[in-house]
Amino acid sequence: MMNNETLKQHPYIQELLALEAANTDRYAFHDKVKPLLLKMGSDQAFLKQVIQRNFDDMAYLTQTWSLYNIPYFHVYETDDFVLKIHLFPGAENYKPGIAAHAIHHHNNYILTTNAFFGSGYESVLFKKDVETDENTLRTKMQVSKHFHQKDWNPSMVDAWEPHIVFIPEQLSATMLIWTPEKKRATDTLRNVKMLKLVKMPLRKLIQWFKLEGTFGIAKGKTYQYYTAADGNGFMAIEEEHYFAPTKAENGESARSYCMQILFSFLQKSGLAEKEYIMDLLQRESTPDYYKPWLEKMAAGETIPEAYHRTEINIPQKTYTLDDILRAASND
Repeated sequence: MMNNETLKQHPYIQELLALEAANTDRYAFHDKVKPLLLKMGSDQAFLKQVIQRNFDDMAYLTQTWSLYNIPYFHVYETDDFVLKIHLFPGAENYKPGIAAHAIHHHNNYILTTNAFFGSGYESVLFKKDVETDENTLRTKMQVSKHFHQKDWNPSMVDAWEPHIVFIPEQLSATMLIWTPEKKRATDTLRNVKMLKLVKMPLRKLIQWFKLEGTFGIAKGKTYQYYTAADGNGFMAIEEEHYFAPTKAENGESARSYCMQILFSFLQKSGLAEKEYIMDLLQRESTPDYYKPWLEKMAAGETIPEAYHRTEINIPQKTYTLDDILRAASND
């Protein structure tokens, strides 16, 4: 968990903590927090504090960036919720309805999102009753909602609810909050450092005893989904296999790509004050790979646009909204 002290006494965070304490039902909490997410996303002074809170934290500055992780800024985190800003690069040659990744769910986590910057993205939600043949990986899914963030903002994705995001037209940012679907006595263990070191062995043990529901974790096999190449329904791919290539892309090229997205957002949004950028540039503790981007910002140079990748880890490398609607109609 990152250092929370910078923003702990901010009125927005105090209001958020009060809402969380007063609404033990997680769905009620997500409903009550929507107006606050809108306020936070429209408050430039608060957003500037959030940016500085991250760049003042060595845990954030020295993390390993990879193409698996969405470029982000932390806002606040407790054992009960995580509040972040996620950044989504736009398309180099935009066409509506190009999948940004596979269809997936967030296990037992509810997600509420405020699209506060950029074009926002288009998305599709699916019914939870997904049927997967474990032998062929053929999957049946049904669309439940098709929307654009600008038409449903803030929007909520339920726990275990499959969904897909399409590449946005322009660089976009969302203020989002995650919580487990229900409070459990084990929630406070999530951020215990010693337990994090044995996370995978513990997960395997829980799955072996079939106690996933008790601890709110995914079953032994978690799938991502995509449209079958023949257009006849959907296919499943194990999550760890789907993400393996992007998790492995964690070298200099991936780091530079993430930096480009971060600093392009800061420049386009006007959230980076020149005096602070100069101070950050001169600090000995600032990692060297930040320096070229800080220098561009300090000099007033335009940060080149970073674009979303057009291929993902499925056999046909890409799929579209039309492919999804066709596959769903064939099920």
